[in-house]
Amino acid sequence: MAYIPLYDWRRTQIDENDPPTDFDWLGVDRDYYIGRVRKEFGGPMNGKWQWSGQGPIRIRQRILPQHGYCDTARQAVEKVEDYYHRLMRHNGLRGTRDAGDT
Repeated sequence: MAYIPLYDWRRTQIDENDPPTDFDWLGVDRDYYIGRVRKEFGGPMNGKWQWSGQGPIRIRQRILPQHGYCDTARQAVEKVEDYYHRLMRHNGLRGTRDAGDT
């Protein structure tokens, strides 16, 4: 069964000269970014989806790994959302859609 994203995902747009595409997405929980996924189009990771997790600026302790590569966009989104939940729990917080065990 395919993973169903828990958070909102928006196409990344750096500025007005950079139109959003289906190959670069930002995950959002309320007013802050939880991470980004984007497809690689060259080099040794060509065709893979890079994921990079993050959380609110008030987070004191980061955890590793906070980025990596997956075969599909859904897998990368799942990695970001899992990282976000682990990061928030590690800092005594919860994401708005984190219903998992501590």
